[in-house]
Amino acid sequence: MKKRWIKFGFAVLKAIITAAVTACVSILTNKSKTKNQAQAAMDLEDHKLENAKDLEEKKTEERRKRLRDEEEHQRRMWEMREEQRQKRTESSQQPTTDQAFEVPYVSKVASFKESLENDTRELEWLVGKKIEVGGRCLIYGPAGVGKSAFALQTAIHIAGGTEYGFLPSEEENQHEAQQVILIDLEMSAAEQKERTRGITIPDNLLRNTEPIYNLDELFRMIEQESHGPKVTVIIDNIRKLEEEMSQTNQVNEYFSKLEQTQERLAAKGIIVTFITITHTGKDFDMYKPVQLSDIAGGADLARFSTSVYALVPGRDGNVVFKALKQRNTARMEDVYVLRIKESPNLHLDFVCTSKDGDALPVKPKGGKADKSIKPADAPKKKGNKKVDEDDIEKMVALNNQGRTYAEIVEELSLPIGEDQVGRIVRAEKAKQKPEGGNQAA
Repeated sequence: MKKRWIKFGFAVLKAIITAAVTACVSILTNKSKTKNQAQAAMDLEDHKLENAKDLEEKKTEERRKRLRDEEEHQRRMWEMREEQRQKRTESSQQPTTDQAFEVPYVSKVASFKESLENDTRELEWLVGKKIEVGGRCLIYGPAGVGKSAFALQTAIHIAGGTEYGFLPSEEENQHEAQQVILIDLEMSAAEQKERTRGITIPDNLLRNTEPIYNLDELFRMIEQESHGPKVTVIIDNIRKLEEEMSQTNQVNEYFSKLEQTQERLAAKGIIVTFITITHTGKDFDMYKPVQLSDIAGGADLARFSTSVYALVPGRDGNVVFKALKQRNTARMEDVYVLRIKESPNLHLDFVCTSKDGDALPVKPKGGKADKSIKPADAPKKKGNKKVDEDDIEKMVALNNQGRTYAEIVEELSLPIGEDQVGRIVRAEKAKQKPEGGNQAA
């Protein structure tokens, strides 16, 4: 009996010791796991902080580089101005001799008739007789009307010396090919490639390949890349570079730098023509005849331009091209009615001339939309979050061309946001996807 109790006692003691050892091992294991997890979390946090630090250092270095570039540019500009000032000072100093003398005055006036007869220079034109060579042209219109297509088409024709499809055939619209610099601040290279499929691009048509951040950088690039004797610079859209272009001081700075660039290049024998694209103002009414006051920036932008033209929505889905200022010709009373075509590339084609009032869209009556206006041009009612089948078809087509959802919203003037456009496009593509297919969304 005593032996049984001893065995039982040993068994109980063994069970207790085993349980205690197991508990200790479990506690130590849990502590080790907890420690490892805490260490892993700390390592992950350190990695995040290191990545954030690297990113911030990279951004800081980019800002420093940009500042160094700006400082270098300012230094060069200061040296240039100082050199010019020194030359002016030297030229203004009269030679010193034993007896001071004055430079004799040379007459700077002549017979009006004779002076004109002796001057063999003649006005030269681009785009028919719309844009003066060496002039400053301004073209403006609302979003989605076709300004970028017009700018690209004009650039190709000027660079190639070919006829413009958006002018009447009887107009003189050919000229000698020249270098064109297209500074496109709106479209990507992929979009431009899509829009120019099926046509030959002239070799002397250049485009910016890097972003441009300010006016100094813009005009420095133009001055360095212009190779005459004649160059046309097309800037689309100046509001993308200077959002405050509606303010007088910004307009003055822009045209001041533009004129200085023209003067410096003229001294090198290079004549530069500028074509600036911009938007209409917020109060633009598509149903009323367009006026200079409709420009975003208004009278200031028009005042410095030698010619001003408007591209606005027209009746039956057309586009109206109207002259508002032509310094060297009589103002055109009639307007050109144009139509946007997609073949062989996206371009504007001449339809006819018309009276201003006959070409504009008809204002809706009784709240019903004007059937003659395309959905992309028709005004959307605020708060209406619906789009029709035509809108959806265009949205999918533009997305297939590589447009972003934000660009689709702007181009089609949709009453919905880019997130909703994305959902609709993905859903529509899912419907069109064949069974078992791997069509990409």
